[in-house]
Amino acid sequence: MQAVSADIAGVVIADATVRGYPLTYVSPGFEQLTGYRAEQVLGRNCSLLQGPETDARAIDYLRREIAAGREAYVTLLNYRSDGSTFWNEVALAPQHDTTGRLVSYLGVQKDVTERLRAAQRIEELAYFDSLTGLANRASMNRELDIAVIAAGEAMTEVAILFLDLDDFKRINDTFGHLVGDELLRVVAERLRSVVRPDDLLARIGGDEFLVMMTGARGLTDAATHVASRILTTLREPVSLSIGQLAIGASVGVSSYPRDAASAEELLRHADTAMYIAKRSGKNVFHVHVLGQDAHSGRVALRQPVAGPSSQELAELDRILDTENITSVFQPIVDMVTAETVAYEALVRGPRGSCLERPDALFAAAAAAGRVADLDWLCRVTAVRSAMEAGLGRKQSLFLNCEPSALGQPCPERYADIWGAALLELDLVFEITERALTDRPAELSATIAESRAAGFGIALDDLGADERSLALLPFVEPDVIKLDLRLVQQRPSTDQAAIVSAVAAECERTGATILAEGIETDAHLAVARSLGARLGQGWLWGRPGPLTPTVRTAWRRHSLRNRSGAGRTPFEIISAGRETEMATKELLLPISHLLENRALRIGEGAVILSAFQHAERFTPATARRYETLARSASLCAAFGIGLVDEPVPGVRGASLEESDPLAGEWSVLVIGPHFTGALVAQDLGDTGPDRQRRFHFTTSYERGLVLAAARTLVERIKPLEACGTGC
Repeated sequence: MQAVSADIAGVVIADATVRGYPLTYVSPGFEQLTGYRAEQVLGRNCSLLQGPETDARAIDYLRREIAAGREAYVTLLNYRSDGSTFWNEVALAPQHDTTGRLVSYLGVQKDVTERLRAAQRIEELAYFDSLTGLANRASMNRELDIAVIAAGEAMTEVAILFLDLDDFKRINDTFGHLVGDELLRVVAERLRSVVRPDDLLARIGGDEFLVMMTGARGLTDAATHVASRILTTLREPVSLSIGQLAIGASVGVSSYPRDAASAEELLRHADTAMYIAKRSGKNVFHVHVLGQDAHSGRVALRQPVAGPSSQELAELDRILDTENITSVFQPIVDMVTAETVAYEALVRGPRGSCLERPDALFAAAAAAGRVADLDWLCRVTAVRSAMEAGLGRKQSLFLNCEPSALGQPCPERYADIWGAALLELDLVFEITERALTDRPAELSATIAESRAAGFGIALDDLGADERSLALLPFVEPDVIKLDLRLVQQRPSTDQAAIVSAVAAECERTGATILAEGIETDAHLAVARSLGARLGQGWLWGRPGPLTPTVRTAWRRHSLRNRSGAGRTPFEIISAGRETEMATKELLLPISHLLENRALRIGEGAVILSAFQHAERFTPATARRYETLARSASLCAAFGIGLVDEPVPGVRGASLEESDPLAGEWSVLVIGPHFTGALVAQDLGDTGPDRQRRFHFTTSYERGLVLAAARTLVERIKPLEACGTGC
């Protein structure tokens, strides 16, 4: 039998009043999915799809749920009419008459064979860090959830040690990323030597490590003992290829249930304790104390707690007042022609200043609330230097854009030089995935304005965080910059998953891949194997003065066309296609199916749901979405009266009654290799909630679902505009 599109869904209705649940309706999609014609199956039940390799446990589960009159969700191996097999994702929902009697079952079926095969390939190494061989963030999150649930049932404890190396960035900047990676591997080995055999050790990103310990009451004492041993072993100088290095670490300790009620809270408290340790002088550990380590809102894993000194703040004011910063430029090379085709502008503070390093400079600006001032000064200094050097449009100029500065207009004093730069230079704005999660509406507007002005858009550090894969389609960048660790680490299955997602996006949009961190010929070979056309790194030069050359053949491709036009998901997806009418009760299984798909995607998922009104974001819905938010890249809910964060991790967006979205119920899921949407328009019924009728349609067409999702993303407030819960 020919392959069936993964977007085809089969719908069946089974009579629940007759023994055996015979089928009374099958959709054309079911016929195409299974190869059976309607006349061959009507009057029979779905057991005709079962075969010798169908999991008996899945069948027993379905029988139990159907006998109890409950909804059921399962994926099982089924057989087509020609004997070929496929993995069938099945959702069943009971249907009742007005008296409450069960009269039928509605079933939705979907072929997920290719998705399961891809997931199996990816999962082989998806839970391990390829550099150190330790568990990774996804593995730790999964095991921590399990451990906290088990500890709650058994009345035992879970402790987390959150470790961050001190001054690791300085080592990377001074000696290069190869030495940094060498150091991380040594640190991993030392940590293995001091943790207990049953403890879980993970590298969750950069220079951050976690240790999870489980055991009986009094685990905090054991955790502090391990923390002390970690600091002792890391105080010993490390022998590396460049000689010996002295290192240290800051460790935060938190335990469940003593000072946390959930896995998320446990991790957050350990993170906060680690930053308190770092503020206390580094190379120490701090145990979270409930009620004393207070903070407002969610603390990001990399958010510093210690603020800049008064000297640094005074120095920042002086630098901004005198515009005393310098731009340096790192070449971007076309690896096909070996010619420099662009430069990335980087900033340096005054030589010898306490804010000479860009990270210190921006940290001080963030603490002083002057990031936008510094960001605009950096842009203007860069374009002024580029025009003075005669760059023109011979090569592109990449400018970094701070997320918190998005949407801030050009200061009047810079208007003339910025206007000249728009005419004379070929500018590309670099943004990170954090810009989308922090300020989605502003980012969408900035991208639209930039493209209208002829700018290019580059997405930076893709692959540093799995979440960036899910957010990639919302940016639709002209240039995709691969995180340097994709180039510098050994090839792995998780690396292949990232490259596959990037390749698919490039094929769809025509974007160019740029590989960062190329320091050796071996890195160059890896970058080419990843599909990169452009390269950047020490192999071609460190940041320095601008030296324009004749432009070569490469020119950035700028995306212009998007699928769909409309103000809401329903308007976009329903345009040009027929819609059906159904009650909310009939549509719930489809919405739950999409939510479950988002759960399976995990960190690579974006889920956006419109509920019309806050009262329909029920306690049961809140529990589901809190679970979704813990693993998704972005989880947002929309409705009249919804607060900024209806449950932890969910971005809320309150709608005006005049907003056309207030009349729609929509669930949209976007992942690196999957998109799906249910969009429904309320017909205004006033009866029981589950019997309300909607015009609805579904779509799995990527371009259409993304266009619909953008109408929702543009309604999300920036994080700093939210209340303290954000």
